[in-house]
Amino acid sequence: MPGIWETADADITVCYPLFLVGLTGSMGCGKSTVGRLFADRGAWIIDTDLLARQVVAPGSPGLKAVVARFGDSFLEEGAETEKGARQPGLDRKKLADWIFSHPQDRVALETMLHAWILQAARDALLQRLGHRLEPENGPATIAILEVPLLFEAGWDRLCDLTVNVACGQQQWQRLASRDTMSDAAKRQAMARQLSEEEKKVRAHRIIDNRGSLQATIDQVTRLWSEFQILAHNHRRPLWPEV
Repeated sequence: MPGIWETADADITVCYPLFLVGLTGSMGCGKSTVGRLFADRGAWIIDTDLLARQVVAPGSPGLKAVVARFGDSFLEEGAETEKGARQPGLDRKKLADWIFSHPQDRVALETMLHAWILQAARDALLQRLGHRLEPENGPATIAILEVPLLFEAGWDRLCDLTVNVACGQQQWQRLASRDTMSDAAKRQAMARQLSEEEKKVRAHRIIDNRGSLQATIDQVTRLWSEFQILAHNHRRPLWPEV
């Protein structure tokens, strides 16, 4: 099987009408808000945070693999499903606090999750594209791959263009109100991310999210117009199955 970043020989001539934008930003800087603004304009959003939850949903093979590796102490009380059964889910806050203070376990978990998420992202794109392999000229679908660790994971190489959402010194102030992880875990997570300056160097485009919502909307609108131009006649293969 070819590597994640290679194109399988069988896929070389399979080019999809897709323009793929990698969207990232440091914790608390408004990446998800920007993603929703692009969605309002017609972009397909592939939210890897959402996929990360889906691949370890109650009863999933992913959750079983996590429990096999880390133990059932990271399970929370079962939630009622649509069929009335109760299945335990992952205690994400407890697991986050644990892995950020145990580097080897963090690496093990990320290795597991990244492969599942990458496959899920590919499947989601293929499902949305369907049989859109038409050879004639025309605008490609614009999809946003929203990834917190886009550059750190090397997933920027999957994208046609990358965008970083920046918020400067406002980051910690915005994070303070979040209770999904402890302050210690937040600081450890921030330490693992590239600095905002480094992301600005690597990203093709920057959205400055320090100002008003309207200022951010104006930037998104300008970028969306640019994406539409770049997507015209654009065709590309997808990465192979993981």
